[in-house]
Parts: sequence; structure tokens; C-alpha cells
Amino acid sequence: MLSKRLITGPILIICFLALIAIDQSILAWQSNVLPMLPEGSILMLLCLLISVPACIELSQLAQSTGRRTATFLTIAATWTLLVTMWIQSSSSSLPGITMLVIGATWWAALIVHTKGQRTDGVLADASVTTAIVVYLGMLGFYLILRQDVSAWWIAAIVLITKSCDIGAYTVGVSIGKRKLIPWLSPGKTVEGLIGGVATAAGTAVIASMWLESEGLFTITPLKAVLLGSLLGVAGQIGDLTMSLLKRDATQKDSGSSLPGMGGIMDVIDSLLLAAPIGWLVLMNS
Repeated sequence: MLSKRLITGPILIICFLALIAIDQSILAWQSNVLPMLPEGSILMLLCLLISVPACIELSQLAQSTGRRTATFLTIAATWTLLVTMWIQSSSSSLPGITMLVIGATWWAALIVHTKGQRTDGVLADASVTTAIVVYLGMLGFYLILRQDVSAWWIAAIVLITKSCDIGAYTVGVSIGKRKLIPWLSPGKTVEGLIGGVATAAGTAVIASMWLESEGLFTITPLKAVLLGSLLGVAGQIGDLTMSLLKRDATQKDSGSSLPGMGGIMDVIDSLLLAAPIGWLVLMNS
């Protein structure tokens, strides 16, 4: 398992950084050639591709608990939400349009789940379907950030958040004694959480310094520490949220598409909540 993770992990990181580099540099021509097309086309396509297996995995987890889900609807609605956030990222009408998409998803889910004149459990089933869309819709904050700052800040947020996982694991294995939430995630410790957050804060400072040297959008060292700490905590909450969903479904992993790492949701769980947190901090810098 560990050997497969050590292979899959670096491959994912290399592919991700390569796509970010392409999105930031090669597609710069679109501002002149296609001025009506928002920047971040590669990142947008990546989010759309990721959301498909993520929707399937979350739907399957929900189905394992006895709930009915409309997988096709969750994919279509998630795509609509992401595209909306991408195109309307700088528009004052974005909040209203976003709520319209979520509301439309709710009503569509009610219709789908009453197929065959069934009414039992329709409220819960429609709520689960809508919740999946809202959950994965947080990827849209990366698309908004891409418009307002740069693709490299997206890479920074991802690496900062993931560095917390590495720091938490290292410190937890080395000196971790006090369990954080043993009934939910027995492997996590208080010492590991502190070590992970500290690692994320340090990584954020280094990332901010590097981005400043490249002439990109920068923040103060103090704001970088705050950003790293919040992203670290958000990432751990995201991971615990996924652990809760998997325990409810009595599943060890969200899927098996990534050797040694489980499913797509096992990889992006910590990144979902980190997206709006990163957006809030950077947009108020």
C-alpha cells in the first residue's frame, strides 16, 4: 500500500504542477485572441474531469447508507455550478446565480426522486443529491482565485494544504500520544494536528516568498502564517468529514481508482474546504 502511494503521489503532483504551468503561461494568448473567454481554461477542464468520479464516489457512499442518489443529475449540476463560478467570477451577480443553480438542483432532485410516484424518503434523497453538488462546488473557489490572482497561487494552496497532511503524519508517528477524535479517525493525534498546522504555516511563508520573487500577487509574512494555519485546519476538517462519510457507509476508501490512495475523494477531501478559506484570506489581503 505504502509503495503504491509513494508512486501514485508524486505522479499526481507532477501532473498537477504541469497543468498549472500550462494554464499560467501557454494559455496567456487567450486574453488577446479570445478576450471573452475567462482565463483558467486548463484548470476549469481539470475541475470538470475530477468532479465526475468524485460525484460517482459520493453517490455510491450515499447509496451504501440506503439513500437514493441521482448520479447523472449531480454531475450535470456540479458542472453547471463550476462553469457558472468560472464565467461569472468577477460579476456581482455570482451569489444570486450560484443560489439559483443550487435551488434548481434541489427542485430537479425532488422530481427525479419521485419517479414512479414514490414519496418515501424523497426529502432525504433530494437533500443528499443537492449536498453532493454543494460539496464539490467548492472547487469553484479555485476557479475564482485563478481569475483574481494566478494559477500559481492555486498550486500554493494545494501544496500548503497537503503539507499539513505530511507534517501531521510525521509528527503523529514520531511523538503523537493524545488521540484527536479516536471514534472517527483513530490515527490522528493532537500532536500531529499541531505539527501539521505548523508545517502548513511554514510552507505558506516559503510559498509567499517564492511568489513574491516571481513578481506575482503577494501577502505579508504574518498573513502567510495565518493562511497556512487556516488551510491546515481546513484540510484536516475536510479529511475528517470524508472519514465521517466513509464510516457511515462502512467503507475504508471512497473508491479504488488511485493505487495506494483509494479514490478521487480520498485525495481532494482536504482541498475542498481549503478552497473557500484560501479565497477569503487572499481576497482580503
